[in-house]
Amino acid sequence: MNGVSAIVDPHAAQLREELLEATSYYSPDYFSARERFLAASTRLGLEHHALEVHAPSPKAEPLTIDITVAGASKPKSAIVLSSGVHGVEGVFGSAVQTAFLEQQRSDWQPPTDAAFIFIHAINPFGFAWRRRFNEENIDLNRNFLLAEEKYSGSPRLSGAFRSVMKPGRPRTRFGFWTARIALLALRHGVQSFWETLPVGQYDYPDWLYYGGGAPTQSSQALQCFLPTLLDEADEVVHLDFHTGLGKWAECELLVSESEGLDNCEWWLKHFDGDMVRKLKSFTQAYEVRGGFGPWLRALFPQCKYRYSTAEFGTYSPMRVIGALADELRWQTEIGPNSAELPARLRLADTFVPRSRSWRTKSLQTGLWLVRDAARVLWAGK
Repeated sequence: MNGVSAIVDPHAAQLREELLEATSYYSPDYFSARERFLAASTRLGLEHHALEVHAPSPKAEPLTIDITVAGASKPKSAIVLSSGVHGVEGVFGSAVQTAFLEQQRSDWQPPTDAAFIFIHAINPFGFAWRRRFNEENIDLNRNFLLAEEKYSGSPRLSGAFRSVMKPGRPRTRFGFWTARIALLALRHGVQSFWETLPVGQYDYPDWLYYGGGAPTQSSQALQCFLPTLLDEADEVVHLDFHTGLGKWAECELLVSESEGLDNCEWWLKHFDGDMVRKLKSFTQAYEVRGGFGPWLRALFPQCKYRYSTAEFGTYSPMRVIGALADELRWQTEIGPNSAELPARLRLADTFVPRSRSWRTKSLQTGLWLVRDAARVLWAGK
């Protein structure tokens, strides 16, 4: 069956207005998410690869990045859907991946010489423990530095922001803590907040958005394995699912201007122009160091690698930063210990709200994006 027609087939993955049970696709934890994702992949007979990450898990279970492939093993064109770069956000990305797979007929296949590639839980440690960061407190989306870049340096005001949010020190009342952050941002300009906190830093291993001192297990595993799938690809469209930035349940496709204006214009041309955001062009759409997209484009220089962060908004930036700081304080004091700590449960709700309306709208939008990517890439095939 043709891949594009399968996506729009009313009995397969067509998005229905009556999708009222969207919340059922959201798994409560990494292990149930992995089990359901693999079950959906197995039903379709998909090729499966498990890349083990050696790190502690809640009950000593193995942690893996799971990759399944539908279609050609050496595709000329491919759609890549990835989840869990930031572990706690993986609940949403996994829901999109699993919903898409479960809505396909058992005989579903992409077009000839094409493939769907699903990368599930790039940060399985963070997913399992309800953390954004990995076992070394590294933010993976700051760890994918290019070969010529060094794992050192930080934005100018990193030390000042860190002193306000000093790790290991119990926070005072939330309002007072928020006021200190606000005063610091006002003193140096509101833009200083976006140019400092989320950009990535390489000097403070005990703080937020730490990019690490070397490639992580996850980045090394992907660097070794992905070329075995995509070394013959001419064109790739990659949607990397994230949450936590932007308006409630609204999606923005964040596209790096560092990858060239031609790439930005491609996304603006083929997707909802109101949804596409060029990094550096908007106050809250910041350019990060060590981002996944530029790294992938460098990994496949022979390929038109179209990457976008599909970012789904949740709560205010202050709530998001506050939840991250609280969870990091507990991590600093007692280690992983339990995925059920109040700070981790709050972090999980901050990045993937329990709201039925948020989960339904976000899942529907995510699946529409997958459908649109297939139509754009494989039109006429």
